[in-house]
Amino acid sequence: MPCLRFASPVLVLALLAPAQGVLAATGRGVGDAELARAARVARVADIDYVRGECGDERTVEAWLDDAVGDTARVTWRGGACTLANPGNPIDAGSKWCGGATIVPKKDPKHVASIEVYFEQPVDGKPGKAYAFRAVNHDLDGLDYKRDTRSFEIGYGQRFVDGYVAPGDDCD
Repeated sequence: MPCLRFASPVLVLALLAPAQGVLAATGRGVGDAELARAARVARVADIDYVRGECGDERTVEAWLDDAVGDTARVTWRGGACTLANPGNPIDAGSKWCGGATIVPKKDPKHVASIEVYFEQPVDGKPGKAYAFRAVNHDLDGLDYKRDTRSFEIGYGQRFVDGYVAPGDDCD
């Protein structure tokens, strides 16, 4: 019977190293998976001023499920912000974002994305969620969004059969 041997105790330790080593390797102080999870559970009220005024306590994941339902395949991710415009300070993004890629079943070539911006990590955990950014293909073409309602309306008009836009900001 063959004997299992490890070439080096260092290799064993490297394979068993805690996640902190992975976090340090990212240079961001928090891992991509943790940023993705934090985006899913962030409160809409914390990242969208109007929805905050309306008392929207849904998580981003619940809000996105309400917005797209079964019309798309959603994949969550984390990492540096990609929906950023460095030339505009409120859209500059950071190294800490979590978000989703939304692939509409009706038209998979017109992928949408949302991101939740986070403050600097604290003790290896994502910082406070503070902003929402998105891009999606409206009836008029590709559009950059800063609020959840605009995303819902643009996506709904294009990809949800029988969609009717809400009457006001708190619907």
